[in-house]
Formats: sequence, C-alpha cells, structure tokens
Amino acid sequence: MNLRKSIYLIGSFVTYFGLFLLAPLLGLLFMEKESLTNTELLIQACPFVLSSLLTLMLGYAIKKFSYDIDAQKKELTRKDGFFLASLIWIMAGLLGSLPYILSSINILFSTEVFFQPVFIDNVFINSFFESVSGITTTGATVFNSFPDIEKHQLLIFWRSLSQWLGGIGIILLVLIIFPRISVGVMQIATDQEGTGPQKDRITPRLYETGLTLFYIYLGLTVSLSLLLFGVANLTVYDSIVHTLSTVSSGGFSSYPLNVQSFSSPIVEAVIVIFMFLSGISFAIFYFLITGNYRKILENSEFKTYVLLNLLVIIFVVFTLDKFYNYESFIESIRFGVFQSISLTTGTGFTSFNFDLWTKHTKFILLIVMIIGGCSGSTTGGIKIIRLLIILKRILIEIKRRVSPNIISTVKINGKSIDDEIVSGVSSFLFLYLGICLFAPVLIIIFEQDITALSAFSSVISSIANVGPGFGLINPHAAYSFFTVKSKLLLSLLMLFGRLEIFTLFALLIPSFWKKY
Repeated sequence: MNLRKSIYLIGSFVTYFGLFLLAPLLGLLFMEKESLTNTELLIQACPFVLSSLLTLMLGYAIKKFSYDIDAQKKELTRKDGFFLASLIWIMAGLLGSLPYILSSINILFSTEVFFQPVFIDNVFINSFFESVSGITTTGATVFNSFPDIEKHQLLIFWRSLSQWLGGIGIILLVLIIFPRISVGVMQIATDQEGTGPQKDRITPRLYETGLTLFYIYLGLTVSLSLLLFGVANLTVYDSIVHTLSTVSSGGFSSYPLNVQSFSSPIVEAVIVIFMFLSGISFAIFYFLITGNYRKILENSEFKTYVLLNLLVIIFVVFTLDKFYNYESFIESIRFGVFQSISLTTGTGFTSFNFDLWTKHTKFILLIVMIIGGCSGSTTGGIKIIRLLIILKRILIEIKRRVSPNIISTVKINGKSIDDEIVSGVSSFLFLYLGICLFAPVLIIIFEQDITALSAFSSVISSIANVGPGFGLINPHAAYSFFTVKSKLLLSLLMLFGRLEIFTLFALLIPSFWKKY
C-alpha cells in the first residue's frame, strides 16, 4: 500500500475542493439582488471565501508533508483505491460543512442585523450532517427553521451544488482530474461507470469513460435548467437550484416545502421526467447517443427499471384513488406519479406530504426506496441489477432441486455472471439488510421518544440516500430532533450508502492495514 502517495493525492483533491468552494459565488449571477445591498451580498459571500482559503491552506499542508519522491514513482494498489475513495468522500463531507459553520457563527458581522445564523446549537454536528447529506445526494436536512432565502441565497445554492458534485461521483471526478491513478481506483469506480457488477466499460479507457459520463451529466443539467426556466417559468435561480438537485437525485430545494411550494403541475411534470432519467444507467444514454439501440433493448436492468416504475405508479395511483380523498382521479395521478418516481430514484423531492397516505401505499414506497434505480446512475439503494442477479440465482437453485444434474449460470444481458460476482452481490445484500435491521435498534436506544416506524424509516432514507421518510421525518419535518449520536450514525449510513458499503467497511478490517 502506497500510503504517502495516497495522502498526497488526497491533499491534491482538498486543493481542488477549495477552489470548488468558490463556485457558489457564481450564484451571484442568478440571485435576485434588487433588494440586497453590497454589504449584504458580502456577508453571504464571506463564508465561502473563508472556507476556500482554509481548505486551500489545508490542501497545501497535506501535500507538503506527504510528498515523497520514491512514493510518487510507485504505482497505487487496490488498497489505495479503497483508502482514497473513503477518505475523499469523508473529506468532502467535512470541508463542505465549513460554509454552514461560518454561516452560523456570528464573528464577522456581529453588528449587522442582516446576519442570521443557520444553526443555533450543535453547529459542527448539524453542519456536518447537512454537508454529508448534500454530498451523498441524500437530501435529509437538520434545519429546524429553513434559512431565509433572501439572507442565505448562496448557502441554499451551495446545498444543491454539493449534491450535483456528489451526483457525478467525486471518485469519477477524481479520475478525470488525476487520470494516472485509475489503476488504484478501478475497483471502487466500476459501479459509477454505469456497468455495475459486470465490470464492463463503455469505452476502452477509464479516463475516456469518465469524460463521456461527465458530458452526459452536463447535458442533462443544461437541458433541465432550460426547461424549468423556459417552460415551467421558474426564476433563473430556482431553475438552477432545482436542476442541480434533480439530475443528482438529491432533492434539496430552495423552499421549506420543497416542490410543493410551486403548486405547479408543469414544474412537477418537467422534474418527474428528469428524475426518471436520472435513475437510468448513464451507459444507456451513451448507447442512445452512439445509436447502439440493440444494447438498450437487451439491457435487463433498464427494462426492469421501466417495468418496476410502471407497476409502482399503477399501484400507488390506484390506492390513492380508492383510499385517499383527492378531488379527482387526475390529482391521484399527479401526486402518485411524482412521489413514486421521486422515491424510486431516491431523489426525495416532495409535492405532497405522502406520510398522510394509507399504510398500503407507504409500505410499497418504503420497499422501492430500498431497491433504488439502475447501477451507474445517480440514485442510491441496492440497485436493480443486484436484485436481478439474486432473483435469477434463486430461480436456478429452485430448478436444481427439481433437476439436480442441471448446469446453469446466472445471465444478465445474455452474458454469464461469474459465481464470484454472484457471491459478492449476495454478501452485499446480506450486509445491507443487516444494517437496515440493526441500525434502527441503535436509533431507538439513542432516542427516548421515537416510534419504530420513524427509526426504521430514518435508517432506510439515509442508507438509500433518499432523504424524507415517514413518521417524524415526513416531508414536512426534519432530522433536527435527533440527538448528536443519532445524527453521526445517520451521517455514517449516508456515506455507507453512497460508497456501496464495502468500500468503507474495508478500512475497518485490521488485515487491510497489514503488508502482504
């Protein structure tokens, strides 16, 4: 394991992240500044300038003290890949919390009435939670009182911008910035390439794959922002904020009631289309652009994704029309389709408080939150391809009980899957479900007054990177009531979900640090 080189590269990432912390200042171009003075704009910009300076200084210090000529000449290993992946996401969460911290500590403009802290108590923990929720595209918030959009336009912009960064996958972005480290991070980047457990690449070189996926991601971003501005008639600021949160499957909004604040079927229709697109593997878009339609039609995961969403929508709309008192069937379709796609893809946007729906509907929505979308998309959850592999493996085992001599292998898209991959998927699901059962118990121990539904829902929403849930964390509530221990646990679960569990768990095994 080349630890010194890995730490040096983390220092390089911290430096780039420091520059990225200045990106919210571009939000000044989209803000409604008519009612703001120059001093007020300066107050909003200061937390990001200071955060950037602190981060740049840290990055320089890490690079300076970790640089070693001999270490730089050596190649990185798979261990380094896991180490880099884990540390980069954790550092992004920590450094991304700086704007929240500096926007909560009144040390710069103590005499200004305009300054309004976003967090009053537990500033560091709440800031870390909000940052991790953003960078992992979870969309859970601990804002007890939503920030005044006029006083914190840049910070609200940063929330969605951090989700956009997390949506493309920080590791994928690192591969583009540092193409020479691809050998070390190949293993942990595979799922974000868009191919999942099969480990195929859409282009021969990993660096080219990263650029291709980035261009697709950027194309979706530009397209949606133009539609929200031109068709849905949102302001430039609201269009950008909701675009960044949609294509990343994040769910952060510039309003406390989320998309419900617009009360616009057109806005919901445009967003729901792109939420669905964001749940599709980026490889599908590549095949579409290159005219390789046969691969799209042969893709089992894509077909299952479409079918699953269709079935969920039919069930939810039917139960809403039958058991919930909407004024018309059209309203059942409107809210049923939006929330079904939002929770299936893990986006977490809300157009209605779905916690008010019947238990039948909520049960189905809870299940699809766990499943998630396609591998290689911006969604969370266990991913549909893993579910397909396990279901096909179960079917083979059933056939073997009837015909013991039968020889059969799991096939996805017409290709046989190695038993090692099937075993890995089985282990992943076992570990994933184990966490989903064990973590709620810890939440109940940490919290005095919490229902089992709220505890279970908070764990599922965190590890599946969804955000809102049921009970005490419904769309009109927040995670602010949780204790410090619970917030740290849920933050860890968000990272587990985004890093596909194994990556972070690998660092906890003592043998990982042994030399062999």
